[in-house]
Amino acid sequence: MRGALVVTGGGGGIGRAIALTLGQRGVPVALWDAKAAAAQQVAEEVRFFGAKAVALEVDVRDPAAVSQAAAETVDRLGTIGALVTCAGINHFQDFLDITLADWTEMLEIHLTGTFLVAQAVTPSMRSARFGRMVFISSLAGLSGSARHVHYAAAKAGIIGFAKALAKELGPDGITVNAVAPGAIDTPMIRDVPPDVMERYAANPVGRMGTVADVAHAVTMLVSESASYITGAVINVNGGAYT
Repeated sequence: MRGALVVTGGGGGIGRAIALTLGQRGVPVALWDAKAAAAQQVAEEVRFFGAKAVALEVDVRDPAAVSQAAAETVDRLGTIGALVTCAGINHFQDFLDITLADWTEMLEIHLTGTFLVAQAVTPSMRSARFGRMVFISSLAGLSGSARHVHYAAAKAGIIGFAKALAKELGPDGITVNAVAPGAIDTPMIRDVPPDVMERYAANPVGRMGTVADVAHAVTMLVSESASYITGAVINVNGGAYT
């Protein structure tokens, strides 16, 4: 790929794996995360491989913070060539227990945050006539998930957003795709109720996914050779949803 990589939620889990995988290939990486210390730790790990890295404290719900982060990333790393959105939260709640505040928080972090960061990096990509956007959705956004309706709605929204944006930005040399992981072994998923996990993790491959499984899919999508893949949803779920 060309230019720098921006990873939101890059301080841990899937975001960290993506940053390290591409950092090992010499790609400059900007870690945008609400947890500054976690992002800084990953930036140091990326630098260990000899790649440039910056860590920025960013709340993806805050338009001003996102705009500032984009400007600082360009100033320190140059043109933004790829964006991967991993920032997110995950709560299991019965439908009638979900408050408006719960619903709003879920959609703001996942869907509004994705919108804001995509909008912030588009000018840099347009000027270079090259860009790769990969939005992390979820199996829940494709198949639904009990006690997870706000999360599933947000992740489904990301898929619709990716498909629409792919049509708009394609003429600018920018591809937009979504990746829908199934049960991936991260700290976030360890709070999943056991009965839900049993159903969520069932797949033909017979195991949970790893962060590396997702990182490898993303690496393909941000490569220059993926120029004819856009508006797609790549399922990384062991065949749980095909």
